[in-house]
Amino acid sequence: MDRVRRKARLLSAALGAALAVPALGYLLPTQAVLRHLGLRREALELSALEITGTLQAEGQSAERLNAATARPPGGRAFAPARILLKIPGRCRLEVMGATPSESPYLVLRDTRLTAGGGLDADPSAVALLRAVCTLLATSNAGDASAAYSIALARRGVDLSDESLGRFDGRLAYVIGGHPLEAKPLLYVDKDAFQPLRLVAAEGGHFEDVRLLGWGSPTGGDWFPRAVEVVEGSELRLRFTTERANANPRIPEGLL
Repeated sequence: MDRVRRKARLLSAALGAALAVPALGYLLPTQAVLRHLGLRREALELSALEITGTLQAEGQSAERLNAATARPPGGRAFAPARILLKIPGRCRLEVMGATPSESPYLVLRDTRLTAGGGLDADPSAVALLRAVCTLLATSNAGDASAAYSIALARRGVDLSDESLGRFDGRLAYVIGGHPLEAKPLLYVDKDAFQPLRLVAAEGGHFEDVRLLGWGSPTGGDWFPRAVEVVEGSELRLRFTTERANANPRIPEGLL
């Protein structure tokens, strides 16, 4: 009797797994994924966003950050920082100095990058700003799939190639290829349609920008708890969100 019950349980588990595979394996068309991503951002009714926090730098990024902020060289670097987003497509990463003139910055207006204080010498900092701008400041008016398609194509993502993968414990659509391929890839949460990860080339390397901790008390659905940039297997930058301010008045000269 126990053997019969055990076989029945195994058969039931196998049947359940078989039924689950099509549900897990179903792929929405890429344009539908991007449309849902846009709808998720549109529902937030954001025209601008200011995020303040701490920028942590490791390795070569620490050396470059210390040089840009006139800090002594060596070791891990920390600095207060902020990210400004103005939708569509205008973004700023700024390391806060004692005065505005001592604050290194990057500004992205669509594809045009400008910088002050030498922050553009760090490909990881540039990758962080480009990824955040691509994923969180692309136009979300109406059907945003076309705007996302253009922005992602600029980052080298092949929109004709799609698969499923996992990241940070979540099942995700992987646009651009297979999760193990060394090529530009976008990860989008399969259920929540939050952007999770953008891998793209910058400064001769693939920079892996990871958006972690959606729904946190500090960033909510506006901005992730943290944004990390990984080069190879090494962490280069980590921006930790301390406060997110929706629809602030941003002086025109900053963006």
